[in-house]
Amino acid sequence: MKKLIILAAVILVATFSALSANAQKIGYVDMQDIISLMPETAQADSALSSYRDNLVETMQTMNQEFQTKANTFVKDSLKMNEAIKEAKRSELRDLQNRIGQLQQTSQQQMQQEQQQLLQPIIEKAQKAVSEVAKVKGYTYVLDDSQGGGGNILIVKPATDDLTAEVKARLRLKGK
Repeated sequence: MKKLIILAAVILVATFSALSANAQKIGYVDMQDIISLMPETAQADSALSSYRDNLVETMQTMNQEFQTKANTFVKDSLKMNEAIKEAKRSELRDLQNRIGQLQQTSQQQMQQEQQQLLQPIIEKAQKAVSEVAKVKGYTYVLDDSQGGGGNILIVKPATDDLTAEVKARLRLKGK
């Protein structure tokens, strides 16, 4: 019986030792805040704005071309024979279809451009988070940038917030 109690005590001590040795340290960061303060983000926003402006300009040019051709067709249609009228109608339909296709694809193109511009910025921020986590001994780091009360973390000690350290590593200034 005495051996059984000693064996149980040894097992308990070994179990608690193993649990404390495997304790995971979990931190969190506000990735949106970090990324928004990075100078590369302002550059990406500017490039995306230029890209959007070019798309808008292209659509406006195509719409103006359509309007000009449609007005010319209406004005001159009385002087045209049926074959020319049909050719002009076909030209207007084709132009209208191209405008529609551009409108449909422009949103997708904007999203792809945004993703392409932001990917290296996100990777740089993630690398900084990984470096800070390693230095501070964190096994896991969660993103807490949901805001508006929709945060993933219910309880979050301020001492586990790595946002300030990541900002410092990236040399960012801000709140």
